[in-house]
Amino acid sequence: MTTILTFILFFSLNDNPPGTIKIKNHFVDKTEIQNIAWLEYIYHKGKEMDSVELQKLLPDSLNFWYSIPDNRYKPIVLITYEQALDYCVWRSKVVSERIGKKVTYRLPRTTEWKDIAEKIIRTDIKQIDKELEETRKIIKKDSTQYTLVAREKPKSRIYNLFDNVTEMTFEKGIAMGSNNYDLTDPKTNLTRLIKYNSPNTYLGFRCVAEME
Repeated sequence: MTTILTFILFFSLNDNPPGTIKIKNHFVDKTEIQNIAWLEYIYHKGKEMDSVELQKLLPDSLNFWYSIPDNRYKPIVLITYEQALDYCVWRSKVVSERIGKKVTYRLPRTTEWKDIAEKIIRTDIKQIDKELEETRKIIKKDSTQYTLVAREKPKSRIYNLFDNVTEMTFEKGIAMGSNNYDLTDPKTNLTRLIKYNSPNTYLGFRCVAEME
């Protein structure tokens, strides 16, 4: 189960901040923040909030699709920039307390995101092309709605940086990378910059981390 507490349990296996992989000089999440991690966040934050405050943490969705078991390993979407920032603060506090080291999770700056992406493209383009083609096949099966993909993640590498969702950056209103709308065009720009002003089905995030 890919949650904050699971990441902490495996922290002793390497020196990376829990949940991350090192690419160049950056510690970056292996996956986008997934629904299962957001549900964990809501659960723990809900212990200290009333129902009105708790509503502010929920995605902009009426059907609670993010809590459906089949969707647990798909990226969280329909959240605001401010909600993503609050998640980063909460995650930093929980992880730091559990491992006894100060870890700060945050959204990547646009320059950091591009640096990570360009490194992956240079070193892992064959695997990227294979996964993008798999995603395109899934999308074609149902073109009536925005399709998000959940994959098993057995290896120590980064996943879904160029599909599923375009990812928020530290600069408010600016997101980076292609998404599953873009993948209908095989010539899509994998490192494109997208401006946004509200939650959307194509918009998610992953964190970078710093550890003292």
